Amino acid sequence: MSAPDDALPWPVFWRRSTRARRVSLRIDPIERRVIVTCPPSIALKRAKAFLAQHRSWIDEKLAALPDALSLAPGSNLVLNDQSLVLSHAPEQRRPASLDGDRLIIGGPIERFEARAVCFLRQIAGMTLPEQLRRHAASMACTPSSIVCSAARTRWGSCTRTGKIMLNWRLVLMPATVRDYVIIHELAHLIHFDHSQAFWQHVERFHPERREAQNWLRHHARGS
Repeated sequence: MSAPDDALPWPVFWRRSTRARRVSLRIDPIERRVIVTCPPSIALKRAKAFLAQHRSWIDEKLAALPDALSLAPGSNLVLNDQSLVLSHAPEQRRPASLDGDRLIIGGPIERFEARAVCFLRQIAGMTLPEQLRRHAASMACTPSSIVCSAARTRWGSCTRTGKIMLNWRLVLMPATVRDYVIIHELAHLIHFDHSQAFWQHVERFHPERREAQNWLRHHARGS
């Protein structure tokens, strides 16, 4: 359930869950909003009081979020370690194209961001599975399937059946961070937990995993 409140300085999404045992809240780092989860038995008034009690914590967490990715003409981004400048070419028939260090988006300006995202996701769909398969070969393991996702809170995940999902936004991160997330998920094919043995396995293939974790902690959210 969504209940906008103009008196609050940030957007809030209210949701009921039969699995919830108490009121809880978390930050959606992509939408940059607060999500409040309540058991069905809790009145909305009580949930709002809980939210009010945590305003300082919310302000702190939202302020700590990295700047949102800007996909507008003139913006800069790094795609698979290549620095690019976004350009707009209304007359261009192709939705998007690469020309040296420029990512050119065609068509009306109203569709600029959507077309840029579509192009980035296409690149992720082509390059991330290839990078994962390369690491899988060196780690002597084989995922059952590979999927590029648009998850809001996780950079990667692995199911018990061996299906690995990677967030398409990984292509916008440094190679060592991207490698860490991929190796982390592949390690779950051997150790489906976060035991000491799991972390030792990760560090065998990514000795700088702590540095990568720190980068994610300071520059991104959702890991």
